[in-house]
Amino acid sequence: MNTETITAMLRDAMKIKPASNRASRQKSSNTPPEVLRLNYNESHFGMSPKAMEALIESAKKTHTYPDWFAIDLKEAIGEYFGVDKNCVVPTAGSSALIDMLGEIFINPGDEVIFGDPTFEAFRDVANDFGATPVPVPLDEDYKFDLDAMYDAITDKTKIIVICNPNNPTGTFVDSAKVEAFIRKVPENILVVVDEAYFDYVDSEGAYSMIKLIQEGYDKPLLVMRTFSKIHAMAGVRVGYGITQPDVADMFGKSSHAWNVSVAGQYTAAASLRDTEYIAKVRELAIAERNYVETELANLGCTVVPSQTSFIYFKSSMEPKDLTAALKEKNIHIGTFEFSRVSLGTHDMNVRFINAMKEILA
Repeated sequence: MNTETITAMLRDAMKIKPASNRASRQKSSNTPPEVLRLNYNESHFGMSPKAMEALIESAKKTHTYPDWFAIDLKEAIGEYFGVDKNCVVPTAGSSALIDMLGEIFINPGDEVIFGDPTFEAFRDVANDFGATPVPVPLDEDYKFDLDAMYDAITDKTKIIVICNPNNPTGTFVDSAKVEAFIRKVPENILVVVDEAYFDYVDSEGAYSMIKLIQEGYDKPLLVMRTFSKIHAMAGVRVGYGITQPDVADMFGKSSHAWNVSVAGQYTAAASLRDTEYIAKVRELAIAERNYVETELANLGCTVVPSQTSFIYFKSSMEPKDLTAALKEKNIHIGTFEFSRVSLGTHDMNVRFINAMKEILA
């Protein structure tokens, strides 16, 4: 088949879209059982037993279409956060919610501001819909430079993204500073705060930007969450946004709004209600984070302090060379400007640290 013919059929934005950095790092997610998978930021503690029960029970209902409006799930999320259910936008993973941002809000020529590096899906969605990505370098502490992001605003800015804590660096910007920034942004710009890893934050004084929605904030704001991380439901695909009801109504224009599965709706609601289990996982994850950070520092690595379920670090080796060396030992980690390792169970983390000792020796 003639490649030029197919290319000519594409939308204009797709014809010029550069290759996705996210896709290039994830050439395959099929991992042999002997391989230790510490490159996808998955929760190896597993989902809540109550959520597992709900998942099994949902199998009896998968011959039916799901509730297109996901009312039970929206009510569970609304009750958990103290917001009206009409503030909740459930989606088939938070990636679907990011796609919806482009489908609903982005016109060719718009600008999307985000920190650099951050979650590559935001750059991708800007390119997908013909917008101009505006990456703003992180500060010297590998955190979002909010002042520089504010200075980057132009009359073409449509969306500003703050990933807090950030992926891949794991860093967290003080909540009060983020709130002050949001309140400064003009009302014709949608501020998106991705809080996928917020459940792992133990920084003093930290609070979610959902607080603004609870208080009736009246400029466009979308706070993104997911069940893929601390809830260990990455394979079930459930994410959600919390926003003002008028903004939530706009998301209803997308076909993505109807695609949360029966299994996803049942399981996510059950997991959200099992607060005791999630608190236990949080405690275990933070303990493991402290262990791995300490061990990496003892090996002479530069460790960026993390508030997530992964650690961004630099060893004496180039990241790509370290990744290759660990692969020889059946351990997979992420490769960026630095290396990024996801936290596993304690046995997994000990295996990773022992491999690091052997390699760096």
